Amino acid sequence: MTIKKLITVRGSLIAAALALLGSAFFVLPASAQAFDDCPAGQLCLYSASGGGGTQRAFSVEDDGTRYDASWDDATLSAKNNTPYWACVYVDTDFGGLLQTIKPGNSDEYGDDPRFAGKISSHKLVPSRAHCFTGYERCPDNRVCTFTEAAGRGRMTVHMPMTDPATKNYGNAYGAEVAPVSVWNRTARHVCFYPTEKFTGTWTDPAAPATTYGAYVVLKGDSTTVPAPFAGTFRSHELVNGTSECQ
Repeated sequence: MTIKKLITVRGSLIAAALALLGSAFFVLPASAQAFDDCPAGQLCLYSASGGGGTQRAFSVEDDGTRYDASWDDATLSAKNNTPYWACVYVDTDFGGLLQTIKPGNSDEYGDDPRFAGKISSHKLVPSRAHCFTGYERCPDNRVCTFTEAAGRGRMTVHMPMTDPATKNYGNAYGAEVAPVSVWNRTARHVCFYPTEKFTGTWTDPAAPATTYGAYVVLKGDSTTVPAPFAGTFRSHELVNGTSECQ
């Protein structure tokens, strides 16, 4: 009788252990279940970790340069359910620090103070390399200037006009922040100057005896402005040949 009872108890324990083992293989983590609500072809941003909280879904056609006040700086996790790379940024206009998300992957930001509740823009792109540039926003036949390197940050699209005093065909910037990068998508070359009067020269701090005239961006070219020109542009003009620069 004692032996039979012992066998029965052992059998019950083994059955219970097998039941627990089986459940371990079939119960999905809560975070995986939460991210499952992201529709195909969408980048989903969530207001809580693990795909929880409120969800906002974006397609590749949606404008991700900035969010409305109810969603700005609200993201704590994300799911990229698209065939594209997703890029998320802490500033509007694809500016500031960034994170990339592979197609099909999810990401968490709640434990990273650099990104937690700070994401303000995103885009979906063909490759990871596209996350590090924003030049593609510039429309054809325009000069575009940007507040960050590689065409990132706030973009200004310049509509050239003839200055009534100097007769230069271009734009003066007034109080606008000096460009950090430029794309010249026009059929003319662009001459940049350190004054609003389409004139001026630069001195190289490393070689004070060396001065430079206009900084030229050839037609079709883009660039991040190098020293000693960085942060100093106050005007530009469009010319047919570089010899026309002041």
